[in-house]
Amino acid sequence: MTTRLPFVLSLSVSMIAMTLSNGCTQTAPEPADGVQTPVAQADADLDPHDVPITEEQKAELRDQTAKFTDAVATIARFRDEIEQETAAGIPANPFQAHQALDKADLVLQWLPEIARQSDVPKAHWEAITTAANELRTLFDHVHLNIDNRQNPDFPAVADEINANLAELTAIAAAQPSDAESEN
Repeated sequence: MTTRLPFVLSLSVSMIAMTLSNGCTQTAPEPADGVQTPVAQADADLDPHDVPITEEQKAELRDQTAKFTDAVATIARFRDEIEQETAAGIPANPFQAHQALDKADLVLQWLPEIARQSDVPKAHWEAITTAANELRTLFDHVHLNIDNRQNPDFPAVADEINANLAELTAIAAAQPSDAESEN
């Protein structure tokens, strides 16, 4: 009895070790029909034009959009770039569109914080957060279409983008200008 317990214990430990060492290296079998799943397809041909925004670019963007009015103007500029880049469908070189979409997403994430730091009245915070989230979703629709090599279809979301941007622009216009606040 005393020899069985160590034997069973070492056998169990060995089997667990073998399972752990082999478990992570297994790959899924290839589909029989040769068609890749969308995820496998995306991994197979990563988009070389979708270059991540660097920390330096983020810092520069933070400086450029430190004030709410500047942030809204920057989002409008990115919207114009995206619309122009995607006007003819999928851009041959979508680098500019990807950069504008990625940067717009960052500024939209930061927008509620920028509004608070820019002393935008609290009464506007909910509208700002809602508009920013809706814009992120709408821009993401265009971005996903580009990533999937489909027509970006900016016109399908343009009216909603413009409506949300108009709301943010109206809030920004109601803020005192820098010249007024310094006097």
